[in-house]
Amino acid sequence: MIKVTPERQRQLEYTGITERDLQRLADCKSVFAKVVDEVVDRFYDSVGQHPELIAIIARVSSIDRLKETQRSYWMSLTEGIIDQSYIENRIKIGAVHSRIGLTTDWYLGTYMTYLDIAINVLQNIIPGQWQEVVHALTKMFNLDSQFVLEAYNQHEQQKIQELADTRSAMLSTVTNAVQELASLMVELDEGAQSIAATAISTSQSQDKTDTLLGELRDELDGITEMGTLIRGLSDQTHLLGLNAAIEAARAGENGRGFEVVANEVRKLAASSRNALEGIQSKLAEIDKKLFAVRSESEQTSAEARNQAARSQELASFVHMVDKVTKDLQQLNQS
Repeated sequence: MIKVTPERQRQLEYTGITERDLQRLADCKSVFAKVVDEVVDRFYDSVGQHPELIAIIARVSSIDRLKETQRSYWMSLTEGIIDQSYIENRIKIGAVHSRIGLTTDWYLGTYMTYLDIAINVLQNIIPGQWQEVVHALTKMFNLDSQFVLEAYNQHEQQKIQELADTRSAMLSTVTNAVQELASLMVELDEGAQSIAATAISTSQSQDKTDTLLGELRDELDGITEMGTLIRGLSDQTHLLGLNAAIEAARAGENGRGFEVVANEVRKLAASSRNALEGIQSKLAEIDKKLFAVRSESEQTSAEARNQAARSQELASFVHMVDKVTKDLQQLNQS
């Protein structure tokens, strides 16, 4: 009995399966039952000659269990029914074999192995009608192989869809990451440019400070020279006052007024000398502080230049990451 959808009916008609074929196989049910063990044993003897198939069987099942399954399949060919349940069962079996890694060449080769065994066995059991039975059996094997290919195709499409879904999820993740990265790159670039500008400005200011400190140092050197000159004048004035006092003492009463003036000149020279020493002491302290300030200024200037250089390196890194981000965006769009 054939009870399928119009689309499946066209498939059966193209394959050549008729109600008469199903009835012919059903009429031979007892014959199939009589030879089922021989057929299945010979089939697994053939399978045992291929290590690849034995490895697959050892991984997912056992020979004894599979023999029982094959007995059920052999006898199902004589049920005389092709309906939706029959089709779904065949597709399910094909899907299982696809999942365990049995390729289509091995699976389809199975039908030819079965057919060779069936011909040999049926010739001996039903010599007068084996050709008609084998012809019907060939059509059933052909139909089952179509369902197997359909199952394999569905499984492959499912894997492709899973890969597509995975790719879509990955691209979505990449898109979000790229957007966040792009935003971060903008902020980093702005920060790097700002840091670089500040560092350059600081370096320039420190350079100006160094220049001013140098000028101030020159002024201090000039003041020191003037102090040396004043010290010389003070010594000369003191010597002049001393000589005047000596001459006044020689003059006696007539030199008393001149002696007073000479003493005042000596006092002025001593006062000038003391003041000059105080100025020189202060200048020495100022010179030390200027040296310390200049050292700090030079260090700050060097650090500012280094910071500017690092900022430029950061900006270059940001531009490189920005390029990678754009490449990822193009990949996502493609």
